[in-house]
Amino acid sequence: VHECTTNLEKAGVTSFRFVAAPAFRTYCVGTGLQGISVDYALPKNHGEEPILPPTNQPVKRLRYSHFACNVVHEDLAYEQGVDTHEAKMELKGIVDHDCKGKLPAEHGHGTEYKAPKETQKRWQKMDPLNVMNPGVGGLSSKYRYQQ
Repeated sequence: VHECTTNLEKAGVTSFRFVAAPAFRTYCVGTGLQGISVDYALPKNHGEEPILPPTNQPVKRLRYSHFACNVVHEDLAYEQGVDTHEAKMELKGIVDHDCKGKLPAEHGHGTEYKAPKETQKRWQKMDPLNVMNPGVGGLSSKYRYQQ
C-alpha cells in the first residue's frame, strides 16, 4: 500500500484511474492474450488478493481499488485457449465463498451473473412486467418473467 503525499502523486493516481482499463485492453491485443476485467467488494478486514488455484493462473494480474473502501477492480490476462468465462466464474466463487466478498460489486449483475434470490425478488417487485432490464441477474428476459 502506498499513500500519496504530494499533489503530483495525487494527480498521477487520479489519472491512472482513467488509463488503467484501456491500457490493459491494448496490452492484451498487442500481446495476443485474452483479458477479463472484474470488480468485487471484500469485507473490511480482508484486503489480500483472492488466491487462484494453480489451474487458473493468469499471465498478468492487475489490481487497483477505490480509496477508503474495499471495492477492487482486477484485470487478468490469459493465454489463448483458456476458457475466460470459466476463469471468471471460478474467481467469483473464490471471492464469494473464500473471501466472503461479493462479485460483482458496483457494475451490476448484467446477464452474466446470477443475482441472489432476495435481489431477484426485489427486482420483480419493482418491475412486475419485466420491461426495465429484462434478462439481468439470471431472470427471464420475457414479459412478466415468463419461462
